[in-house]
Amino acid sequence: MRSMPSRKLGVIGVGNMGSAILRGVIKAGLFRPDEVTICDLVAEKAAGLASELKINLARTASDAARAASTVLLAVKPQTMGECLSEVGDIIDGSRLVISIAAGISTEFIEKRVRPNARVVRAMPNTPALVGAGATAICGGTHATPQDLAEAELLFGALGKVYRVDESLMDAVTAVSGSGPAYLFLFAECLERAALACGLPASETGDLVTQTLFGASKLLRESDEHPSVLRARVTSPGGTTEAAIAAFNERGLDEIVRTAVTSALERARELGGVKKR
Repeated sequence: MRSMPSRKLGVIGVGNMGSAILRGVIKAGLFRPDEVTICDLVAEKAAGLASELKINLARTASDAARAASTVLLAVKPQTMGECLSEVGDIIDGSRLVISIAAGISTEFIEKRVRPNARVVRAMPNTPALVGAGATAICGGTHATPQDLAEAELLFGALGKVYRVDESLMDAVTAVSGSGPAYLFLFAECLERAALACGLPASETGDLVTQTLFGASKLLRESDEHPSVLRARVTSPGGTTEAAIAAFNERGLDEIVRTAVTSALERARELGGVKKR
């Protein structure tokens, strides 16, 4: 079991993703509960999580940052500026700060913390809740190879980690960060279609879930391209071919492309608008 080089973790923001990261790193033994301090704007939520995980609770973000050698910023993009105005003077070259806020660049953070602060930007996704996440990371101006290795170890407790250039992070957000929601939406559509075909509601949800889970597992474990796997299910003149034709006639590829592009544009907007 590996432990983190930095032995104190401060987490500012313990929503779905912040709490998922907390649970993952503690379960993996990267930090002991007594080495973790958390803070959240919703004090009751933070207090409940601190009690459950036996970790330290800070009254303010600045207190959480002071207690840590690694500071995880898990706040919403729109409140990042406000958060940094509170902790910016505390974060210097002796601390590593990791941000998971969509659209927030390392430069944005570096301008609001002390000189030489080491910043890593990360984009995880919600399958991290079950240890199957995909997280992209990149380093800021002063981030060291060791800092990236530390971030890789941290997010590795939640799934797979990919190092990318920061210029690609908004695209990663649109594909991977938002991607689980696309699959969930498809699951909703498939359930409604199943019900319309006469399948009982008591069976439909699990049937759809298992189908998507099995297909994802096959795709993950196969060395073959998705198009090859699809072709194997699509017999000439068969039922799958009819369904694929209907998808293509209604422009599924263009719908997906437009949706991902919309997410990309929004990520860029979040990086450009004023953060309070």
